[in-house]
Formats: sequence, structure tokens, C-alpha cells
Amino acid sequence: MNKVVVTTEIDVGLNEALEEIARFDNRSPADLADQAIRNLVEERMATRELLHHGLGLIDAGNVKAVDSAAIHQWLLSDEDDFPQGR
Repeated sequence: MNKVVVTTEIDVGLNEALEEIARFDNRSPADLADQAIRNLVEERMATRELLHHGLGLIDAGNVKAVDSAAIHQWLLSDEDDFPQGR
């Protein structure tokens, strides 16, 4: 895998915490930073893909509305099944 060097400035306290975690995990701070960046990129790409999918469903008219009160009630319940749309 080709790699590039990225230089950034971070807060002293954040760096100290990163180094402490790296020592605890027996990894380098650079490895942890690399993993954190990978996680952020994967999360943002997945979110973007989900949004594009949802917008595609809206454009195709394949979306059913769910009342926000029903969603709120579902969130507060022990139910596994999401409320039905109308």
C-alpha cells in the first residue's frame, strides 16, 4: 500500500492522551492516528452513501412517512419493530 506523510498540529493535552493510549495498547501514536482517520473516513463515506440511497428513494417516490410521535414512542419502548409508514 502506498503511504503519504500527513503533518498536523494537535493540542498538547490531546497528544499526551494519545501517547498514553498508545503505550497502553502497545502501538505507536501514528498507528492510532491512522486508525482514527480510517474510522472517520469510513463513517463519513457510509453516511454519504446512506444519504444518497435515501435521496434516491425519495426521488423514486419509494418513501413512506412515519409520524415523529410514533418514532419517539418507539424509541422509548422495548419494541424491536420500527413503526409502519403511511
